[in-house]
Amino acid sequence: MAGTHENNADTIMILHADGISGVLTLISIPRDLYYRGRKINALYRLYGPAYLAKSLSDITGLEITTYAVVDMFAFIDVINILGGVDIYLDEDLIDPTYRIKDDGVWGTLYYKKGQHHLNGIEALRVARSRHYSSDFGRAERQQQLIWSIKDKFLSLGFADIGRFYELIQVMFQYVDTNLTPFEALSLFKAYGNLQDQRNHVLNTDNVLYDTYTNVFFLEDKSIADEEGYDKGAWILLPEQNNWNLIPWYIRSILTSPEAE
Repeated sequence: MAGTHENNADTIMILHADGISGVLTLISIPRDLYYRGRKINALYRLYGPAYLAKSLSDITGLEITTYAVVDMFAFIDVINILGGVDIYLDEDLIDPTYRIKDDGVWGTLYYKKGQHHLNGIEALRVARSRHYSSDFGRAERQQQLIWSIKDKFLSLGFADIGRFYELIQVMFQYVDTNLTPFEALSLFKAYGNLQDQRNHVLNTDNVLYDTYTNVFFLEDKSIADEEGYDKGAWILLPEQNNWNLIPWYIRSILTSPEAE
């Protein structure tokens, strides 16, 4: 699954559904993962969603055959149609660089630690802010929002047929997927009620390390400490540059008997 804005894949996740164990697992792939000379989010912009899905298959060792790419405007509309979503923030979310306008008044993004009921615009702000947490913290908030949206879908009943119609219109307008509507509904019916939900983020606490593009290609890394040296763009790579670590780690996640 990819969340996009202006043809950039800002968010990349893999959703794995196991009907035997009854587990739904979300795995966030950082957009700064450096793969074959490019950040992975550039693959969507340059080659499209099918190529991105194929590359993620190669990286993770999973057979990823379906994709859904959601524009941020769909994210806003879907949440508003559902009547908002609930999310719990483990800590204050403060981002002085994120300018917002509420009731005609400009300010900066601030949400206190605790439970929040968010409309579409508010949820997008929480999902996109990264400057005063980290891209990994942002991925965790995005996962919470995905589960909250799923729960809202499950709460809809026959009396909400009008909302279903609105949601279908939004999907046709803003979602790019190789699933037919019937296939999407069948998958949701088969796996949507699975309650064991696990969240994982590939990050520097497990199998990744961070560096910079120009530093990565240096034989003598000490050169990067020289004053004025252009380190390039910040990137993420598997530890010891061993790409076998990522499929190993993901297999361990999916076969673990303990939910996290």
